[in-house]
Amino acid sequence: MTSVHERRRALTKGERTRERLLRAAIDRFGAHGYRATSVSQLSRDAGLTPAAAYAYFDDKETFWQAAVRTDLDALRADVLAQVAHSQYPIADSMRAVVAGLQQHALARRVMVEGSPHDLQLVLAHPLFASTTRLIQNGLETRQEAGILPRHASAEQLAIGMETIIFSLVLSIVRAGMDTDGARIDAVIALLQAAAGGPPTEAERRRI
Repeated sequence: MTSVHERRRALTKGERTRERLLRAAIDRFGAHGYRATSVSQLSRDAGLTPAAAYAYFDDKETFWQAAVRTDLDALRADVLAQVAHSQYPIADSMRAVVAGLQQHALARRVMVEGSPHDLQLVLAHPLFASTTRLIQNGLETRQEAGILPRHASAEQLAIGMETIIFSLVLSIVRAGMDTDGARIDAVIALLQAAAGGPPTEAERRRI
């Protein structure tokens, strides 16, 4: 496996500079938010001039979106590592996302304070989009087995379940109920009941 130091050596000077700017943006945006942060501050945190920063990002909004995506990438990597061998990947992913937002200040700030556009950015990110595909695959398998009716659209049902999951995570984080595991478990039980019950042993072996 390639170490962090080996990966950094493999990056070009420009890539390392961009990475440094993004790290500064994630830290400052996460701590102070969008409005209280300037490109000059981000540049200074990264040890660069504003002119140098603009060579990589067109404006503060571009900085913001890139930083949000990068922090969501890191959160997703953490979640995938935690559920890599889980028998209940969807349920455990929900728990891991809520817990992981405690360590990803920018991603958490977006969930708590983000504009509708910011929240759409989060919803379109693979952190949630990949869960939708996983749900759809599972529903299609159950339709083939006769557990769920074939006339229902697995894609539509998966999007509906994803919307419920996203809304749950959003409401829990915004309300400061990150440690309310019972609420997460209750929603999981509801979704499993709607899908015909929890994963069977055969389904878990296929994961």
